Amino acid sequence: MNELNAYLNGGQVSISRLLLQEYRTLKMSTDELTVYLQLTDFASQGDQFPDLALIGERMQLPAKTIYELVHRLIQKKLITLESRENEQGQAVDRYDLTPTLMKLSILAMQAEQAVQADLDQNQRAMIFNQVEQLFGRPLSPLETEIIANWLDLDRYNPDLIQLAVREAVFNQVYSLKYVDRILLNWQKQNIKTKDDLQDYQQKHPRF
Repeated sequence: MNELNAYLNGGQVSISRLLLQEYRTLKMSTDELTVYLQLTDFASQGDQFPDLALIGERMQLPAKTIYELVHRLIQKKLITLESRENEQGQAVDRYDLTPTLMKLSILAMQAEQAVQADLDQNQRAMIFNQVEQLFGRPLSPLETEIIANWLDLDRYNPDLIQLAVREAVFNQVYSLKYVDRILLNWQKQNIKTKDDLQDYQQKHPRF
């Protein structure tokens, strides 16, 4: 129990899980990661320019090695060394650790975009397949381009495209030009989603 209390009383440092997962992607070595975490720990205690010899003692490495690791982090633009004036007008050095966090944010955003791109591609393929099934024939290259333009240029909601195709088939018209007129009409009525269409149809019943 005493050992546990000593551990808990030692304090904790918040570390991004993304850093532990992606530090290799940032071209950061394990030793560089450890130095970065040590700098983070000192910064959390208010020391933004710690004595590198202290980090060396923690890592059981010479201060010269720690200096080289810090220099590599700066070269890789994972941290920066800044000099600012304090309230007394004296120059004060500090390590800025945010460049790594910014790079991690970019990686996270790129990962989200990749996932969204996969979803968009799957949804696009689903629309193509559905139109072919409803029309009972393969799409021509021109028809494929028309549907792609609905998605990429006109930014029509994929659900609305599918509903417009179904309405065309219901009316026994197997033409994308007819589907395009349906979509344009809905656009004029400010119908942008499936729910918008349902509300409009409830307010304007056909029969």
